[in-house]
Amino acid sequence: MADTPTVYVANGSVTTREFLDEQIKALKELSDVRFKASETAVNTALATQEKAVNAAFLASEKALMAALQASEKAISKAENSQGEINKTISELTKDVISLRESRSQVSGKDVAKTGHTQQSNWATGLGISILFNVVSIAILLLKFLK
Repeated sequence: MADTPTVYVANGSVTTREFLDEQIKALKELSDVRFKASETAVNTALATQEKAVNAAFLASEKALMAALQASEKAISKAENSQGEINKTISELTKDVISLRESRSQVSGKDVAKTGHTQQSNWATGLGISILFNVVSIAILLLKFLK
């Protein structure tokens, strides 16, 4: 190193090459520190983001479970209501059948009653007619006997 310039430092002299090596080494250390800081920041951001995603997933899962439970509850209520409706329909069907049977029986009784009344009226008319004829014959016989 024939013509290597010399740089003077407060405590001695160093060559330009040594000076540049020290500067490069300092810049390398500075860039390593910055890279590690960036790497730490990125890792922290990723970890925070992962936690946020997990929290959102957990909240979504809880909301889904709550919705499913509410849906099952609503379905259960609807099934119970349908059961009550079916029970009411069954009772009403029985009532309608019973009503039809009773109307049929009453109608039959009315027909029988009407027939009985007509028969009774006919018998009464026949009785009155016979009585009138007997009285008429008796009066005629009395007239002939006098």
